Amino acid sequence: MKNNEIQTIRSVLSANIGWSWPVVLVKALTGKNAVFKRTRWSENSGAESEFVKRLTIAPALYHEIGRKIGKDNAYKVMEELLVTFGCKEQWDHLNSLNLAEKTGMGRLMAFNDLMDQVGAPRFNQREYVKQDDNTCHFVITRCVFNDFYAEAGTPELAKLFCEVDHRFFPEAFPDFNFHRGGSKENTIAFGKDHCEFVFEKRAA
Repeated sequence: MKNNEIQTIRSVLSANIGWSWPVVLVKALTGKNAVFKRTRWSENSGAESEFVKRLTIAPALYHEIGRKIGKDNAYKVMEELLVTFGCKEQWDHLNSLNLAEKTGMGRLMAFNDLMDQVGAPRFNQREYVKQDDNTCHFVITRCVFNDFYAEAGTPELAKLFCEVDHRFFPEAFPDFNFHRGGSKENTIAFGKDHCEFVFEKRAA
């Protein structure tokens, strides 16, 4: 974990579980390898396996927090942490691009292209339904977050990465209305067979 992530975890855990937060964090760090070994990725090597290793702290921490304050409250803590971390990572990727001369759809597609190379989407399956100057509509038919958290026994945590989209995209791409075609729950994490991503250019 990065230093800023540890500082965020410290702040959130101390606010929610008090003085015992270091014990909870140490137990989670100790237990994350056991989480990884229960999944298919432990038998493989490569970029996807290395990416998944980063996710193992979340189920371990979720369980340890749950033992202290209950599962429902633990989920709220994990929402604060994972949505914060997910949005920050998205912003870091976006800010790494030189988009000074790009606006609108060009800017959005440049970000999508980058994420297909360096972000979680490189391990997903993305299919474009429509893409022109005014609309970008694609679906995800395989989600690495959903696959991992399901195997880790905490499928509900995958839903928090759906929330990252709803927090990040409207702020990062204000030229577009982002939605999922009628329901925020049109994602694999909520039981659908694919995730909907629809960006429609706002009227001037």
